[in-house]
Amino acid sequence: MTIRNCYINGQWANAGSAGTFTTINPATGQQMPVKFPISDWEEISSALLAAKNCWQIICDWPGQRFADFLNHYAALIEQNILPLAEIANSETGLPVDPRLKSGEIPRTIQQLRLAAKSAAIGSWRNPVIDTKNKTRSMLNPLGPVLVFGPNNFPFAYNSISGGDFASAIAAGNPVIAKGHPSHPETTFKLAELAKQSCEETGMPAGFIQLIYHMSPELGMKLIADPVIKGIGFTGSRQSGVRIKEVADKLGKPVYLEMSSINPVVILPGAIKERLTEVVSEFTSSCLMGTGQF
Repeated sequence: MTIRNCYINGQWANAGSAGTFTTINPATGQQMPVKFPISDWEEISSALLAAKNCWQIICDWPGQRFADFLNHYAALIEQNILPLAEIANSETGLPVDPRLKSGEIPRTIQQLRLAAKSAAIGSWRNPVIDTKNKTRSMLNPLGPVLVFGPNNFPFAYNSISGGDFASAIAAGNPVIAKGHPSHPETTFKLAELAKQSCEETGMPAGFIQLIYHMSPELGMKLIADPVIKGIGFTGSRQSGVRIKEVADKLGKPVYLEMSSINPVVILPGAIKERLTEVVSEFTSSCLMGTGQF
């Protein structure tokens, strides 16, 4: 059985000292033919050191360098839409079309290109000149950012291609991506394209890195490490609250999108006037994206 490696410091690094894991094809119930590493602290420390070294190189780079990477990465994903959709389908059960091929992957490409535009013109910096009070302010990159992706959007929110990732890169930050164990092969394929984009646009080692899995304890230790300057997380409320507690104690910015149960209220008048339409809309909302909407 094939064992994938983590992407650390510009290389596919041997990993799995803490064990391996596999995924199940939800359509067949069969185990997928690839294993993925569970990282120990030594492997994680290597990623932290590489991110720190990379940050020292890129901290004053112009935004166009990051825009070039994002645009090239988006183009590589666009060239591989169908194979990427098929891999994600085998891991998640989400339909190749229209959900992945015509929906989520094009959305992801658009996100990367919008981030590239922001990086190139520097609009994210939000410069303010207050002549009355004689103050000036401008946003700057933070340093290495840790991104956690969820299970339900294998592209648009993936830790190595999604919105948090694109935003961190656009602002000039190295990213350590923590893949979700529900679709690691999809994340591996995206990492291959990210690696290619790094090499073809001249980004230094440690700019993009990927770790698939770790224990919750090591995850919290990683968040607390002084090298990590910001965290992006999409996932469960339980994990998000725990991450926020650690980040808040250290004064680190953390951006969280957590799961919730949304109340739905249907008024008697709506039932009376358009019952069939309401039932159709409510059912579609419950079932679309395997219940994610």
